[in-house]
Amino acid sequence: MMKRWFQFFKHKAYDFRWAILSGILVGTSYIPFPPWALIFCYTPLWLSATEESSSVKKSFWAGWVTQFVLTLIGFHWIAYTAHEFGQMPWAVSYLALLLFCAFMHLYIPVAVAAGTWLRLRFSLSGGQSLFVIALLHALLERVWPVIFEWHLGYTFIWSKMPGYHLADLIGFHGLSAIALLFNAWMGYIWLKQNYIKKALTQLSVLAMTFAALIALGYWHGQQWNKFDGEVRATVVQANIGNLEKIYAEQGRGYQEVITRKFLDLSFNALQTFPQTDILIWPETAFPDYLDQHLLDRKNTQILISGLTPLKVPLITGAYSKDPKTDEKKDTSTYNALFLVDHLGNNLDKPYRKTELLAFGEYLPLSEQFPFLLKLLPFVSNFGRGQGPEVMTWDRPEGTIKWGGQICYEGLYPNFTRGLSAKGADILVNVTNDSWFGKTFEPQQHLYMTLARAIEVRRPLVRSTNTGISTAILANGDVLQKSPLHQEWSGQFVIKYLKNAPVTFYVQWGHWDWIVLILILGAIIVRGAINARSRRS
Repeated sequence: MMKRWFQFFKHKAYDFRWAILSGILVGTSYIPFPPWALIFCYTPLWLSATEESSSVKKSFWAGWVTQFVLTLIGFHWIAYTAHEFGQMPWAVSYLALLLFCAFMHLYIPVAVAAGTWLRLRFSLSGGQSLFVIALLHALLERVWPVIFEWHLGYTFIWSKMPGYHLADLIGFHGLSAIALLFNAWMGYIWLKQNYIKKALTQLSVLAMTFAALIALGYWHGQQWNKFDGEVRATVVQANIGNLEKIYAEQGRGYQEVITRKFLDLSFNALQTFPQTDILIWPETAFPDYLDQHLLDRKNTQILISGLTPLKVPLITGAYSKDPKTDEKKDTSTYNALFLVDHLGNNLDKPYRKTELLAFGEYLPLSEQFPFLLKLLPFVSNFGRGQGPEVMTWDRPEGTIKWGGQICYEGLYPNFTRGLSAKGADILVNVTNDSWFGKTFEPQQHLYMTLARAIEVRRPLVRSTNTGISTAILANGDVLQKSPLHQEWSGQFVIKYLKNAPVTFYVQWGHWDWIVLILILGAIIVRGAINARSRRS
């Protein structure tokens, strides 16, 4: 029986060898790996779909194998998070990872299957089919619902390839589309390998095109080396453990311990950086309410007594609650970002998190069906904010508008576009990545967040509980980065441009989808016409 199963899997592995290869290439070319196969990682999968023996069904399953393998490599941290955050046994956590790998990135097999169907339906050539699949993939990855949005575009900023500077024109989704089209081009060259001269010519043109992309990005990025304002922000990373965070959130102690730890680290940081203009603490760093009408609470008074001698304002994650309007009905608690002075006074209304984490901060469908909360009372149920919103800080040197992002709100391009449209001068991202341990996630999350600064050309400061804390300027310069899972503080001199112009991407968003659809339609029409002329 065992031998029979072994032979079965061996046979299937051979059938899907190119799909498996693509999965490995993609998984090992994404953050935190060097993007060594960026322009050909999907090519083996797509070439297998152009074979005459390939059917729609076979193409779908080949794509499914690819997405399973690459997800297993890049998202192995799902198991750790399920165990650490969801308190699941390791066996259940690994099952959760396998389910995630099986269903989360189905747009990859859907694009391959749809491209195969179009090839068979309109008699497309192998080269045409490759570009059709690439275009379908680029379009589907923009709309497919996923928990942790990712694509090849982020590898440009991770690897410091200057092409990432073009993101203020086409977004990082646009850069991903370009990378996918290069994959199709590499496949086309492979199909022409029997015609040496033509293949070498195409390869030369591809290399020159890629070099031109890099050069254009470098030249374009130089235009953002203009600054006329600066602020010295000191970030405090307290490295609070998960158990303490959970107990503090549940009101089971540790609030005072955590508050005093942040205050002590801040006091020491100001001894090192006395010229600090503002302190920045991470997501829910202050484990209590910080609204103006709740400043008389015990932990809030401890915070104020510690801040007063520091004499600098603070941006921090904390909890927020509206004043009660009905004594019989309590209002929702929000995960929020506050800007307060050294006396604890709110300098502007807090920003309340809008993009909540499913199963971590809200139960899907519970807003439509409240009875679900009674069935699963252990799932947190935070209120939803009305973001994006900016917080205004008036100071003698000039007003600064802070564009707040809480945790993975930094992954949503449209959210940050909204902050820019509302006049944000500096973006501030507060995060708690302690749930992911020493996996790939902290690096992935970091560069996905930094990418937003390039799309809108605003500096961004990132304050985390366990790392990685850092800052990036509008010209793409990444400042010092904190170590993972260590107490740390550092000062960032944030240079910015007052009244900075709104980028083309902020104005028009993902406008290039129209171009992609037009190219897709043109390829299909041309293929159909050529097929008809061959038949006649």
